[in-house]
Parts: sequence; structure tokens; C-alpha cells
Amino acid sequence: MRTNFRITIHERLEDLSPEWPVGGRPPAPRARFHAFQTATFLSAWLNSFGRSGRQSLQFIEVRDEASLPLIFIPLRILHRGGTRLLQFVDQDAADYNAPILFESHMIWSREVAEDLWRQIVEMLPPFDVVELIKMPAEVEGLINPLAYLGDRQSELSCHATDLRRSWNEIDREVPRRTTLLRKIRGLERVAPVGFHLAQTPDEVRKITNVMLRQKQRRFEETMVPGFDVDRDKHDFFREGTPLFHREEMLTLFYLTAGETIVATIWGLVADKRYYAIMLSFEGDEWTKHSPGSILFYKALKWLHDKGYEWMDLGIGNEPWKLESCRTMITLSERSEAVTGRGRFYLARLRANAQLRATKAYQKLRPLKWIVLRSLRGRRHMTPADVDTGASLVCERRRGGPPPQPT
Repeated sequence: MRTNFRITIHERLEDLSPEWPVGGRPPAPRARFHAFQTATFLSAWLNSFGRSGRQSLQFIEVRDEASLPLIFIPLRILHRGGTRLLQFVDQDAADYNAPILFESHMIWSREVAEDLWRQIVEMLPPFDVVELIKMPAEVEGLINPLAYLGDRQSELSCHATDLRRSWNEIDREVPRRTTLLRKIRGLERVAPVGFHLAQTPDEVRKITNVMLRQKQRRFEETMVPGFDVDRDKHDFFREGTPLFHREEMLTLFYLTAGETIVATIWGLVADKRYYAIMLSFEGDEWTKHSPGSILFYKALKWLHDKGYEWMDLGIGNEPWKLESCRTMITLSERSEAVTGRGRFYLARLRANAQLRATKAYQKLRPLKWIVLRSLRGRRHMTPADVDTGASLVCERRRGGPPPQPT
């Protein structure tokens, strides 16, 4: 049975309807969403990662017969190697690829979701492959109908701490809490310790530059591509951070020991969820004090006191996330070829994945970045190149390990 959806497709961010969430403003009535689908995040993404390659944007707005919004979906058709891929707009840079949902009378089921998808596809330009990844089963308590389209579960999950509980309960779950408190006392003996939020544009700029310098060092220590080799990463933070701050989406924590900034957490806010996008810490003699873990603990307490409901560490099954969070959010995917060209593309992807899984590839891959950095040389970089970058989630798509709170 075909449902009578009213579907509109926009090709420009500027044409989105007023119900599309923007920045940290109060959401439209009945709207549920993640930070990565706000017009603010999409704008920052389009001005950095989104400018690479040829693509057409397809912002889907679905309404019921009374023209009330049901579901908004940011999609794109990306041209890659002669193949047209239907994806979420911010596919790689988002922890959650999800729609914006609205409370409504609609009862979503697999049949209704598939019917909606068929109607959307009928209105889209031609493509060769459907490639939808990192889809959560729900969005802030509402069933995500796109998750019904998934044909398998993702290998990675998202992880979060539920802050709706009492602080005593949350505090008891902190890994190695006794050791952490001893670390705090030890750091306080070295220098006065301060917990801060960046407030002014100048303060935000200063702390972001420190954070990205710390991250660049960490990239090089772990032998993964950093801000020195990826200009999109560079510009996401160079242009995006002031935008997120201006639109009241940015919450930037930092920890000081005396005059030294020893750790930072760069994160975004959507309603009552805080997304810890990037964590960094100072090296050398500060490492033994675990400043990243200290800041994480203090930020967790601050968020709880302010009434936030979730501290979200995003995607990745790293041991420290599994330790730090009791809530695991599973994600689903859908990969489907709709043309012969698409079938060839997916076959090539599977072959490449098998190659990357070999021990020889895993052993040689880090050496690539050592050689490239050696050839490039620091003499070709400006201080700004070292002090800027992009989000933690963007690092993950390259296969590099996200940093741990240390």
C-alpha cells in the first residue's frame, strides 16, 4: 500500500525550510536530530570536506498530507571514479548518519519505510550505488525509519554516558576512579589546576590552536595522516570553529596546570546531548598526570550539573570508550548496486578491504606517513598549518586510532 507522502528536494543549503535545525537554537517543535544534520554542521562540512569531488546535493523534506514535517534527510550523489554513489551528505564526517525526525501520527514499519524510500528514489537523479552507513535505530527516542533499510549491522558502534542518572551512580562507574583522584592531587601539587570553558572568540581561537597542535603531535606519534597532509581537515576547523561558536553549538573545555593548557575537549551541542568530537592532551612530562582523563572527568560532572542528558563519545570500539561508557548504540548499513557499474564498484571495494585486512598491509601502512612527512619536511609548513585541523570523526575514516584521554 502506497502512503501519500509529500516530498520536496532542495539542491542548496540556502533553500532548506525553516524547520531544519540551525546551530544551538531551540529546535523546531517536535524535531529530533543529531548535531551532524543541522544546517550549521552541513555548512561547515560543505566549506571543507564537501568541496572535494563532484557531487549533487539532495536535501529531502518529507511531509504528511497536512504538510506537517515527518522526516528530513540530507543526501548527496557523489561521482567517484565514474560511479555515482547515493550517500548521506556528511557521510564520513558524522558519527551518526541519520535523518531529522518529527513527532507525528505516523507509525513507522519496514514496509512504510521501504515505500517512502521507493518514492524518494523515483524523484532523485540516476545513481549506481546506494551506500548508507552509520544509521542508528532511533534518533532521540523516535524510531529511525531509515534503519529499516539496513541490510547489516556496522562493525563499529557509538558509545555514550547516560547523564540522566544521579551523579553518585555515574561517579561509581568511572574507570579506575581512585587512581584518577590520586592523579588530580598529584597534578595539583605541581601547579594550580584550572577547569575552563572557552568563552570569547579570541579564547576559542587560542584553545583550538593549542588543541590542534597537540593533535598533530599525536597524529605523528601514531603514524596516521594529520593536518599536515589533509587540507580539508585543516579548513574544517579553521572556518568551522568560529561558525559553531557563533551559532552557540560549540562547547570547548580545557584544563590548565599553572599557565600551561594540558588538555582540551572540543565538542558540539544539540539540545541536551554533548558530542565530544576531539580530545587532546599535552605530551612530555605532563603525560604521567593523565590530564586528558582529568579533564574528561571534570567535563562529565559539569555536563551533569547543567542538565545535559548524554555525553556522547561517538563512533569507535576503542577500549577506553568501552570502559568509559555503559551505553552502546548499534548502527546499521545498506550497500546496494542498482547498475552494472555499481556492481563492479562494490566488487572492487570488497577486494580492497580484503587487501587492507592482510598483516602485510597493516604493517606497511604506517610507514607511508613517515616517508611522506620526511619528503614534505617541516620547512614547507607554516605555524597555522600545524595549529589547525579537523574533527576526530574525520580521522576515523582514514583508519587511524582516535586519541585516548591520557
